Amino acid sequence: MSFNLNDLVEATGLEKIAAMERAVNAVYTNDETKRKFQLLARAVFKKYKAIMPDTILNLYAPRKNAIDVIYTAIEDNIESADVSAIMREIQGVVDESIENMVAEPSHDKGKIIDLSGLNFELLEQHFLKSKNKNAVVQSLKDIIEKQLKQMVERNPLRVDYYKRYQEIIAVYNLGKDAVTIEATFKKLIDYMNSISAEEAETKREELTEEQKAVFDILRKPTLTEADKKRVKEIAIDLLEELKKEKLKVDQVWEKNETSAAVFNTVSNILNAKLPYPTYQIDDVDLKTNLVYDHLRNQYYGGGRSIYEDY
Repeated sequence: MSFNLNDLVEATGLEKIAAMERAVNAVYTNDETKRKFQLLARAVFKKYKAIMPDTILNLYAPRKNAIDVIYTAIEDNIESADVSAIMREIQGVVDESIENMVAEPSHDKGKIIDLSGLNFELLEQHFLKSKNKNAVVQSLKDIIEKQLKQMVERNPLRVDYYKRYQEIIAVYNLGKDAVTIEATFKKLIDYMNSISAEEAETKREELTEEQKAVFDILRKPTLTEADKKRVKEIAIDLLEELKKEKLKVDQVWEKNETSAAVFNTVSNILNAKLPYPTYQIDDVDLKTNLVYDHLRNQYYGGGRSIYEDY
């Protein structure tokens, strides 16, 4: 897919918006074309600055400015009102329902993506009508990558979702034709549905996200309903006990005494409460270490965690 930079340089009014859409769509052919454009654009900016204030730059300013606008759009670092208007047109390809995907953050961790607000049917309708399908796919990729980062950080057992996403993108980056682009879009929609289902399961289990993370670590593939209920209660009680005092200690992981206290609490509770014979001694030891590693990664001491302060 190609784009002539002169189309953007010479365009005016609404034609400039259309040219910008085509330019961004060309850059978004795949991840490699995007990276290559970013590298080459930065090289142009560096050389342009090195020559300033030579008047010969007047000959190249329109082209440099056009590259600058595309680069700014790609980096999503919009400053001027004109570029903002252009980008509103471009980013609108994912339709207004994306505005409903962002829930208010409880802390300064950034906005939390909530895929339950995405209208998949409307999104697909817009994709099929769009002339710039690469841009739509890229918008979906950006949303999914933000969601994935949040999901894996908050529950490491969700890493399989990341692997599946990487497989989809690997195939996309190999292909350039319309069939590949449309197939990728459909796979991403299915993928987003699976993420949405994971979010729904957390709500269905009546667990918070941090409780669900511990529950996922503790549970085994096949549990009776009674054992599942018991394990769920253990996950809730364990977190509640640790957050009373032990995880409120400043620099909890830097001190042998306090980190050992956390480990011992996990070990004692799991040994006492995980249902036997479903959980054998080796199972309990493994789960103890996995939960402890999870706590070290997600809880910072001083009553702070990746989830919320407590």
